[in-house]
Amino acid sequence: MLPRAIVVLALLVTPGVALAQERPSSPDYRDACARLMCQCGCNQTISNCSMENCHSSGPIREEIWDRLQNGEGVASIIEVFRDRYGLVILSAPPVTGFHLVAWITPVFVFLIGLFVTWQVLRSWKHQTPSTGLAVDSLSDAQRSRIEKELRDLSS
Repeated sequence: MLPRAIVVLALLVTPGVALAQERPSSPDYRDACARLMCQCGCNQTISNCSMENCHSSGPIREEIWDRLQNGEGVASIIEVFRDRYGLVILSAPPVTGFHLVAWITPVFVFLIGLFVTWQVLRSWKHQTPSTGLAVDSLSDAQRSRIEKELRDLSS
């Protein structure tokens, strides 16, 4: 009797384990989870939320999986969540309209910084180092005085 119970239990557990392992390996599931932010305040994507029994990522993952099983595409799933939560759920801003500024600004600031750095280095390169006192402009009296003081110091 005991071996039958073990076999029945194994058969009942195996489909759940197979389903649980199938989810993370699905490219569409991983893509959808990576494109949405968890709403629990952890500032991580749905796929990376490390909060155990998270009230946000768990149900969203389930809904994503159910929608994928019903044949919906990733783009339509993302739109559903965007309509429900707003832009705050997206892990990256849209690449349209005013949100395009969020994509362009870092590149623009980097290029300006590169240009300013290049100009500063170029100006430093063209500067002549000042020694403070030009040796050639000393008179004979000044030279003899300096030589005398150096001899006095060394003796």
